[in-house]
Amino acid sequence: MKKFFKNFVMALAIVMFVGVAFSSEFRKGLGNLLAPLLDPLLNVLPFHVVVMILAFFTGLYSTLIQKYTIDYKRLKEIQQRVMNFQKEYMDAVKKNLKPKLKKLEEEQMEIQKLQGEMFSMQMTSMLFVIVVTIPIFMWMYHAASLDFEVVAPFAGKIHISQYYLIFPWWIWWYMFNSIIFGQLVRKALKVGL
Repeated sequence: MKKFFKNFVMALAIVMFVGVAFSSEFRKGLGNLLAPLLDPLLNVLPFHVVVMILAFFTGLYSTLIQKYTIDYKRLKEIQQRVMNFQKEYMDAVKKNLKPKLKKLEEEQMEIQKLQGEMFSMQMTSMLFVIVVTIPIFMWMYHAASLDFEVVAPFAGKIHISQYYLIFPWWIWWYMFNSIIFGQLVRKALKVGL
């Protein structure tokens, strides 16, 4: 059942990526899934505050997903083993220790399996986060097209969809808050420490 659920989430994430990349109707439909829940917030809170709340929510659920999908003890064991192997291998190459290199090359398959296990843990976590985050992003994307202006630091009064570098202002605001809230939630829940 666990494998089925993981494969379902992976397929859903792929469908979302493809849909968002190639169809404006898909993007709008995905954003509209959350409209009944989030649109009322815009009647009582400014858009940038709603984005801040969503960034906190993103930090919370992504941390919880990581906490329950990644075995951090095992992850640290794998990282330590891979790091030790790489250090030993580089040392043997520098000193041209052929018997040791031959032994390490035999061990290399096991190290690659461990790296695959580590990648799988991290990828599973990321897929779960993506499936929840993409609809939120699509809602913000469409809500940002409405006529909202904010007073931004260093910029004064701007429209929330005004571009800075390659992204609209609201994405920078979301990322800034998401990073801060994510780190606070990770520390509070002691995830990855």
